[in-house]
Amino acid sequence: MDTLYPELKTYIYQYCLEFMTEDEIMAKRTVLYNFYMPSESTLSKMKEKGWISDHPRIHAMITDGAEALKDRIVNRIWDEHRDELCLNLCPVCNKIARTPAARQCRFCFHDWHEAT
Repeated sequence: MDTLYPELKTYIYQYCLEFMTEDEIMAKRTVLYNFYMPSESTLSKMKEKGWISDHPRIHAMITDGAEALKDRIVNRIWDEHRDELCLNLCPVCNKIARTPAARQCRFCFHDWHEAT
């Protein structure tokens, strides 16, 4: 498989955390929590607990938005670790399943559950 398509990008972004740097994980969390627009007191507590960051390095990573951050992270992981990724691919069409545990293809609808 040589092509990144939207569903594969989403899968890598959601399920291949072991290939993300600490800064990428922090930037991802910061974007996610800021999306919900918590109160200033909640933001303060989140920063204290290390759940989000106000470090200039992290903010530089997210200034152009969540989608650009996702693209940069996924493209880096794909370029550096393509052969190491544990991808749950459909055995028929070779496209990505929704989750690592999924056993039915969202594209061709092939089902590879155990027969009971």
